[in-house]
Amino acid sequence: MKFRYSSTICPFCSTGCSFNIAVRDGAVVASGPYHRSPVNDGKTCPKGHYAYEMISGNERIYSPLIRKNGALTECSWEEALAYATKKLAEYAGPEIGIVASGHTTNEDIYALKCLADIMGSDNFTSPAAVGIDAAAGSIADIADADCIVVVGNLALSHPLIARRVANAKDRGAKVTVVDTYLSPTARLADEFIQATPGSECKAVKEAAKFIEGENAYVLFGISAGDAEASIAAAALNVAEDKGVAFFAFPAQSNGRGALDIGAFTPIERVLADKTIKAWYIMGEEMGAVEADFVVVQDAFMTVTAQYADVVLPAAVFAETEGTATNAERRVQRLHQATEPAEGTKPHWRIVADVASGLGTDLEYETSEEVFTDIAANVKGYDGLTYAALEKDGFLIAPRKASVSAGPEPASVKTSDEFPIVLSMTPTIWHGFGSAGTYSKNCPTLVQESPGIWIGINPDDAKEKGLQNGTKVTVSSNIGELTAAVKVMNSVAVRTAIIPAMRMKDICACAVTGGRKTCAVRIEEVA
Repeated sequence: MKFRYSSTICPFCSTGCSFNIAVRDGAVVASGPYHRSPVNDGKTCPKGHYAYEMISGNERIYSPLIRKNGALTECSWEEALAYATKKLAEYAGPEIGIVASGHTTNEDIYALKCLADIMGSDNFTSPAAVGIDAAAGSIADIADADCIVVVGNLALSHPLIARRVANAKDRGAKVTVVDTYLSPTARLADEFIQATPGSECKAVKEAAKFIEGENAYVLFGISAGDAEASIAAAALNVAEDKGVAFFAFPAQSNGRGALDIGAFTPIERVLADKTIKAWYIMGEEMGAVEADFVVVQDAFMTVTAQYADVVLPAAVFAETEGTATNAERRVQRLHQATEPAEGTKPHWRIVADVASGLGTDLEYETSEEVFTDIAANVKGYDGLTYAALEKDGFLIAPRKASVSAGPEPASVKTSDEFPIVLSMTPTIWHGFGSAGTYSKNCPTLVQESPGIWIGINPDDAKEKGLQNGTKVTVSSNIGELTAAVKVMNSVAVRTAIIPAMRMKDICACAVTGGRKTCAVRIEEVA
């Protein structure tokens, strides 16, 4: 029996935790701590601990697919690539939208940027491109802070960041949390400021009065509310007015890398562009995408893949060599633990094959060759090599925080028909977007949290005769879904929370329409 460990980076959030993947006789069997990491000190959250299970996820794709007579049909790589490149060549550059998941590697994203240039498209974007770019110092430094303001629910979205906040509090730091409900992060706080939809910026400004001391941080997480850029701008203004550090944490594991590599065109602007007729989507769950032609390369049969004209099967993180850049801009190595599943290829390799079919040879034979180009062409990565990253990675120096202007948060208008204010929340078991795709392909995570639920206040539950586990219909003026009730003292009266994820083809967006908040009606299923 041959047994070895291979170190890698967690594919879920942007903390960038390292862990070891245990390989026995060539097969991945478990994961274990990587104690040397300066980011997470050998600790992982449940998502990272069970991430290796996605290698054999039940939704994995093992063969290219082409839509024939309305149905996706297995075909050879040669046929799929020939068809994809033939069709893509029919569109002008501005007619093509290109989306890079922030859960893929720097090498994958850089190769896709090269492909966007080959196709002549400036519509190169990522879900990370929401107008927020800020990293102050290192994650480890947070534990030594005198004072911390947290905007959002870091304990569930970025658990190992919340651990640093807890470490700081244990050492005497004052912690203030702004969130939409009494979340696990809020329960860490000395001061909790509850933000209702539309009041998030005001709540963030209120937190300023609790900032004291010279070594203070304003930490911006996710799921703080709609109009994320405006809320982040309010948090940045507080930090600048007080002369303290501002740190924003992308939702996706390599969201920071995606911005560095060049996927910074605002995603909302690209999605709203009605002149786009074809899409090339790498590793991202975007729901149903309807266009003249859609190419998806992914490891899993997402909803987006189900709507594609061509599906190209990709390797998962444990089958890939590469790098990722975490929230603090630490560039770290992913080491390949096992060969890509039969029929699949690394994302960067697929992109190179597509480029070749379009007449341009990217001349990449290994991921290291892609990284050499990154080091030669991307600011901050100058001169980096795989060898230089082997120990603790490389921490790129912070630059001035940047937050783009965006629409102000809007209040949620309730009515007799829709009397409850619903807000999305992260969960400890699942991630956002394509990270939700990852977690639902990890059986242990699914076992712990098998489906969508709706958290409501005990008084609202009593009024409606609902108990834990009761099946209810959650309806808005957009749509409806069915979920199980969780009765929670942490949720205020006439409000509710729901996980920001997709499980078993049920997604909160069915009622929110893509927003993080909306007004709903909750009724027991007859």
